[in-house]
Amino acid sequence: MMSNKCILLFIILLLFACNGEEVQESIEIPIDKVPAIEGQEVWDNDSLFEKDQEIIDTVQEISALEKKMLAAGLVDIQSVDSTIQVDVKYATTDNFMGQVLYRDYHKVYLQPVVAERLSLAQKALQKIDSSLTLLVFDGTRPRSVQQAMWDALDTIPFNDRIKFVSNPANGSIHNYGCAVDLTIKNKNSDQWFDMGAGYDDLRKIAYPRHEEQFLASGDLTPHQVQNRKLLRQVMRAGGFWVIQTEWWHFNAFSRKKAAEMFDIVE
Repeated sequence: MMSNKCILLFIILLLFACNGEEVQESIEIPIDKVPAIEGQEVWDNDSLFEKDQEIIDTVQEISALEKKMLAAGLVDIQSVDSTIQVDVKYATTDNFMGQVLYRDYHKVYLQPVVAERLSLAQKALQKIDSSLTLLVFDGTRPRSVQQAMWDALDTIPFNDRIKFVSNPANGSIHNYGCAVDLTIKNKNSDQWFDMGAGYDDLRKIAYPRHEEQFLASGDLTPHQVQNRKLLRQVMRAGGFWVIQTEWWHFNAFSRKKAAEMFDIVE
């Protein structure tokens, strides 16, 4: 017959045997005691939180407009050619509307093939003079912004308005990511080349088609016209052409071709 001590010892051993798995699961190994696998980084809880926060901050830094550009498959032109400079006029009040149209957005996006063409134009310019660079004012423009521009010019007759802002009902080549507004500047200067008329200038002196007329009248100087011609020369080298009512606006495709190849960014 078993003694009371033996019976008690038996019961204790039986309990440990039944609960051994549970006891093992409750053991917590300090993070600094976990052996590192070669080539694998081991983080403590604080560093894991910091990395999660970095990801959250990065996502929050991307504006709604930039997310729209990325979703459409467009690319930041400076990711294609970091030597190109940008000055996004519609992210400021320095534009014909005097309003900020792009909130928290200071980049220029284009269709990938158009961005590559722009890089070719930049290389053509720097081959002529390595101290110069393209300065881009606008690229892909959502149709919603196009509509705001169109509405802002409602006092201008329709036939004159379409010379400056494409009817959003038809879609602008900007809306497809296939047009770019830009000028030339010295890399190390804040001043861009004198073109005889400002960006977004509604006057006819900004029209390439009227350059000879304004040159003859003295309203444009030979130097100003030569600056425009240099811009057209390097943009042609990239496969762009200027429109005849804006010295700064260049298309990579016709509206018909752009519509066949791409969707409008709304």
